Amino acid sequence: MYTHLLQSEIWEKYEKLEGKTTFRLTGDDFDCLVTKSTTPFGNYLYLPYGPAILPDITTAKSALSHAFKALYELAKEQNAYFIRTEPTYAFTADSIASCAKSSGFKLVKKSKELDPEYTWVLDLDAPEEKILKNMESRKVRYWRNYAKKGMSIRTTKNPEEITILTDFLKNLGEKDKFIPQTETHLKNQLKSGFATLYIVELSEQDSAENTPIAAALVYDYDGIRYYAHAATDFEHRKLQAGSILLIQMILDAKANGQKTYDFWGITKSEDKNHPWYHFTQYKKSFGGRGVQYSGTFDLILDPKKYHLYELARKFNRFVRKAR
Repeated sequence: MYTHLLQSEIWEKYEKLEGKTTFRLTGDDFDCLVTKSTTPFGNYLYLPYGPAILPDITTAKSALSHAFKALYELAKEQNAYFIRTEPTYAFTADSIASCAKSSGFKLVKKSKELDPEYTWVLDLDAPEEKILKNMESRKVRYWRNYAKKGMSIRTTKNPEEITILTDFLKNLGEKDKFIPQTETHLKNQLKSGFATLYIVELSEQDSAENTPIAAALVYDYDGIRYYAHAATDFEHRKLQAGSILLIQMILDAKANGQKTYDFWGITKSEDKNHPWYHFTQYKKSFGGRGVQYSGTFDLILDPKKYHLYELARKFNRFVRKAR
């Protein structure tokens, strides 16, 4: 049974550090981690990249139905008015709707993605030189020569060092107009054991100390390394520290026996104005292949409460844009 990191026991440990209420449902052909959230209209349940089911085309829909029936009963027990689900198996919208309605849900709606519907992965079973050959040659050249430029790479699991990354993310967020993950949030990921912080440092002649110029957080689980958060110092952008770091994280994953490097989220849009277009092209420049999931769906028990919830979300988005 393929289980994404976000459905794992180690992710559940992290969710508890975040103060979340969690549930674990299991069956012969499914397993799922569920978190509970509260809104002014009641509770809802969320399965990040779940449920996990047996990845067999002949049994997948049956497994999804079994999971949805168990989730429906949990929702009633927890007085939840909808469940948000993101199966990693690539079900059609019609399949999800039929499984949900046969399980008792009154309405099914495709929702705005919380976790990406498409991702980009690199298989690590090839020899190292072949993996490098399939990457953009300019990036590989920077990686081969980074030490000559005074750069070094180190790793840490010390939560107190997360500020190196969060400071870079804060500056990037101000520049690109997005809200980055909080320091506490990323610290808890390091405390949970599945995350590793990579740091690129620059040795400068006029300084006795190395200066961090890039950082990234990766997650390791069940033979997969996930590319989670990364940012660089804009002042030193010409050194290409972000690309150097990414190549090193890929090769370290291979050396550690991991089978796949997951770049965590791309867009299939070819519109150059799409907000994800450029970083999608960046991720693809390291080689790999695309993977499609089902997307995000809301399974609704109480349509009236759900409608109020949707109106409140639209109003909040309007207020944020007006500011």
